[in-house]
Order: sequence, then structure tokens, then C-alpha cells
Amino acid sequence: MYALGVLAVIVTANTPFSVPCLFYLVFRIPCPACGLTRAFVMASRFNFVGAVSMNILFLPIVVGGAAFFVGAVLDFFWGKDLVNWLNLLLARWWVITLAAVLMLTSWGINIYRTLVLGIV
Repeated sequence: MYALGVLAVIVTANTPFSVPCLFYLVFRIPCPACGLTRAFVMASRFNFVGAVSMNILFLPIVVGGAAFFVGAVLDFFWGKDLVNWLNLLLARWWVITLAAVLMLTSWGINIYRTLVLGIV
């Protein structure tokens, strides 16, 4: 799944093709994930500050993806059970609460930027 996201960023960054946010098209307000594609395109150009400014969810997604990648590699080569441990960690109430707070914060920032500042 992560590889499909990387492929989508490569296609979006190198072609004029772009997929619009369906949530925004229907409700005229951005979703919590609006700006993530642009964030990953900026990161592919090594503009990490711009990537975070596009959507604050960029950081936890990259850190989480990297953690699962490293865990999968260690599981494969050394037989550690890190991916299972990461999945159990993600099921904890405080991790779910933190994720919900980050999602709502991102959504609030996206709505503010769109409705008040006029930045889409």
C-alpha cells in the first residue's frame, strides 16, 4: 500500500495529472487529508518545511511508514516481531486519541486556510 502511495506521488510530481479531493468537490470544505499529495510532492523535492506546511499529518505518516518499514526488514532478516508490536502499540487508547486529535487539528487548519485565508 505504501508503494502505491509512492507511485502516486511520482506520477503527480512528474505529470500534469492530479486527482481532486472528492470531499472538497462535494462539500466545498477541505478534508483532513487535503494537501497530503502536495506535501509528498514537496518532500520528493526535498522541501520538508513546505511539506509540513501543506499538511501537518505528513510527519506522523512518514514516521509511521518508516517505523513499519524498518520493523518489516528486521522481522524478515532477524526474526524479530516488531511489526506485531507496532500494531499492538497502534491499538492503545492513547495512540488512537493522539491520532484523532492530530486529524481534527489538521482538519481545523485546512478549513481555516481555505475559508479564512482563501488558500486551497
